[in-house]
Amino acid sequence: MISGPGDITGVEGAIQSAIAPAFLLTGIFSALNVLTGRLGRLIDRERSIREGRSAALSGELPRLAGRARHLHRAIGACVVAAILLCMLIVWTFAGGFLGLPVAWVLAGLLILAMLALIAALALFLAEVRLATAHLPLDDPG
Repeated sequence: MISGPGDITGVEGAIQSAIAPAFLLTGIFSALNVLTGRLGRLIDRERSIREGRSAALSGELPRLAGRARHLHRAIGACVVAAILLCMLIVWTFAGGFLGLPVAWVLAGLLILAMLALIAALALFLAEVRLATAHLPLDDPG
């Protein structure tokens, strides 16, 4: 238990416990950057088709809509994971300062954050599969 702001050792321990989730947040923000970039390019492509600046490939518009749904859900799952990790950091400090037994809360928050991140990555994979579905990957020439 941290007896107060003057308890440097206790504060150091709380900070060390919060560093790993903080680094994980950096990774999640990088993933969000990739996902929002892909969504932006997808929206640009749809607008180009809608405004007549480019012709749609066969079946492209439904595929774009499906990709957008996957990306939207992946972004949402990443945001949920980030919020859960932020809550984990807050609980780490609150538990340390108030002397509360928060181990189960921290474990639960980390498990939920990882499940949200797994969902985001699975949705990202589904979006990439849709994006490459029309490419002639089997054509050697």
